[in-house]
Amino acid sequence: MTQEDTTELLERLKRLLAQDPTLAARLAAITGDGNVVGDHNVATVIKLSAGDYAIQIGQLHLTLSPDQLRSLPVSAPTASPLPAASTGLPRQLRVFLCHASGDKPAVRDLYHRLRADGIDPWFDEENLLPGQDWQLEIPKAVRSSDAVILCLSSRAITKAGYFQKEIKYALDVADEQPEGAIFLIPLRLEECDVPERLRRPHWVDFFLERGYERLLRALQARAESLGLGRPAREPEMIFIPAGEFLMGSDPRKYSLAHPKEQPQHTLYLPDYYMARTPVTNAQYAAFVHATGHDLPDYWGSGKPPEGKEDHPVVYVSWHSAVAYCNWLSQVTGKPYRLPSEAEWEKAARGTDGRIYPWGNEPPDEGRCNFGNNVKGTTPVGRYSPQGDSPYGCADMAGNVGEWTRSLYRDYPYDPGDGREDLEAGQHARRVSRGGAFSNDVRSVRCAYRFWLKPNSHYRVNGFRLVASRAPG
Repeated sequence: MTQEDTTELLERLKRLLAQDPTLAARLAAITGDGNVVGDHNVATVIKLSAGDYAIQIGQLHLTLSPDQLRSLPVSAPTASPLPAASTGLPRQLRVFLCHASGDKPAVRDLYHRLRADGIDPWFDEENLLPGQDWQLEIPKAVRSSDAVILCLSSRAITKAGYFQKEIKYALDVADEQPEGAIFLIPLRLEECDVPERLRRPHWVDFFLERGYERLLRALQARAESLGLGRPAREPEMIFIPAGEFLMGSDPRKYSLAHPKEQPQHTLYLPDYYMARTPVTNAQYAAFVHATGHDLPDYWGSGKPPEGKEDHPVVYVSWHSAVAYCNWLSQVTGKPYRLPSEAEWEKAARGTDGRIYPWGNEPPDEGRCNFGNNVKGTTPVGRYSPQGDSPYGCADMAGNVGEWTRSLYRDYPYDPGDGREDLEAGQHARRVSRGGAFSNDVRSVRCAYRFWLKPNSHYRVNGFRLVASRAPG
């Protein structure tokens, strides 16, 4: 077993330990080690003089022979698809919207924009149920929130009433927060004086061109301080190490290989970062709201269909996908782009030439969304971890096909830096990868490829992001 193989196994083992609390106990039973607690994010491996491996993952210590290491039960068990409400993704940042009744139209718009950006706002018009006592529910919502946005206007700050009580209650809760924590965010909806008691936290002007962007940066910082990760606008990125991998199809392993697929060959790629999931409706909505870009055909009222915020965005042309990458790179300062088809394929199948992300076994309803078994898209990550690639990328078989930056070619090629592909003509055919919810077992293989015209919009095609260096 090479060092690269060992590293890949350890990374997968760490990920599965975090997802399956019983796995550590099963490993301990195999090795006779009862110490299974600790931080699974730290791992070391040392090759001993006798040829065995000494492995430490947190406080779990293992001494294994090469044969034992190869046979560790690190494959995720096959299971039924997770329900839509439980995708394995981190919970959203909870934000209370404190506002005067006369400002509801502006706050309603803010509510929908925050939701589209993967934040969970509490807005009385949406969250307060008929029959509930608002004098009890509103203080409860403030206390359970991770941040409070105080929406200020001339009418709000000069009018006596419950809005002033909400501010007082929010200030009391803020006093309980750690020093320096972002909790109260005064947001001026229009030019107005900020009350003296709210001048200590720095305010943001919603009515200025980049006001909303600055608000999102503050909320992102709050989310990361709480260990919630980035809001949905930015993807979770997975490191793909440099090295060779098997690309293309071997007809001896799969008799239904398409004649236009690349013949199996070895290709070297430098390291890069691949998004764990395709771009979602919520992530794409942030781009649409910020730039005024055309809406996907199936959106209504300027926002994604209700309940499908965490589904992959579809009906997006190649040109729109490139525009999204350019916009996100500009607002975050990080080098996001579309992957080459070689980058996409390595992230999907690893280095061993497997047919599907999980191995050579054909897909079933517990591993991916294919064959019209759902008859539409599913939330990203719904089939994790059982359908994930060796690196942990989700939805690389089925759900939606995904644009790449690559021109459609019939033969192997060196992807280089992608400049030739990106500078090609506006109508040059582009490669799409991964298959979709309507495709059969043949079309959700890692090596399957098909082409689309770059200005086309299809209900079965979306995209995911890649970065050449660490996006964080």
